[in-house]
Amino acid sequence: MKQKLFTFFSILFGNALLAFSVCAFVVPNGFILGGSNGIALAIHSTFEYLPLSLLNGILNGVLFFLGLGFLGKKFAAGTLLSTIVYPIFMAIFEHLPVDTLFTEDKLTCALFCAALAGFGIGIVIRSGGATGGMDIPPCILHKFKGISVGSSMLVFDTAIVLVQVFLNGLDGILYSLIIIFVMTATVNQTVVTGVNKVQMIIISPHYEQIRREIIDSQDGGVTMLDIETGYAGSDQKAVLCILYAKRYPATRDAVLKIDPHAFIITSEVKNVNGKGYTLARIPEEKV
Repeated sequence: MKQKLFTFFSILFGNALLAFSVCAFVVPNGFILGGSNGIALAIHSTFEYLPLSLLNGILNGVLFFLGLGFLGKKFAAGTLLSTIVYPIFMAIFEHLPVDTLFTEDKLTCALFCAALAGFGIGIVIRSGGATGGMDIPPCILHKFKGISVGSSMLVFDTAIVLVQVFLNGLDGILYSLIIIFVMTATVNQTVVTGVNKVQMIIISPHYEQIRREIIDSQDGGVTMLDIETGYAGSDQKAVLCILYAKRYPATRDAVLKIDPHAFIITSEVKNVNGKGYTLARIPEEKV
């Protein structure tokens, strides 16, 4: 119960930080963002009478039901709380004079914005939740077309940024690039101490069930290692997998749900070569 409450309030806090960073720094300074926030900002710049919180609520709601229809209830459940609370926090902050509380120096604002937003997103991911939004279409493309989530997300974000440049001009794009890079680094640092991939070695007598869970539900690749347990001296297998950092909390929780006593070793990974990372993964193949 305590863990569930901690997760709930962590997701609330993360979304509050993200909403605050957008209202306090992005909107007053005309910065450009990707994702659903970027789409909402582009629409808001043309139709200023439409509240940014309302636009975000509509966009995230549509994308949530899209994810529910194509990716299933399990995926949608992870984004439900953020889908509801993020527009609410934004509605609160956009009606407060937060844009007058800070320095007018745009570089300082960009750095604070990136740090707060990245920390907020990182907290949500580390808690096992998801921010939803424009993360959903790349996941759908990956599931049905085998297209890399990272590649399609980059295409979507680039298109969204270009639309805003077309509408608002080049002013602010350099600051926005700073925000994107610093925010990405902060998310990675928050989730798993500065790296974007982790290695998990899982030792459990339920290794076969864990292997299937990682491959089928977590969309990860595994390698089975032959081991001998130290205490009983029995032959067994261990599950080795390499994951993107944002997938780690969900995978860890899925393993512990199968075997609460599983022995899990997690370490940082500096570099990975192979299918699914430096080489394209064949859509129907699980590596």
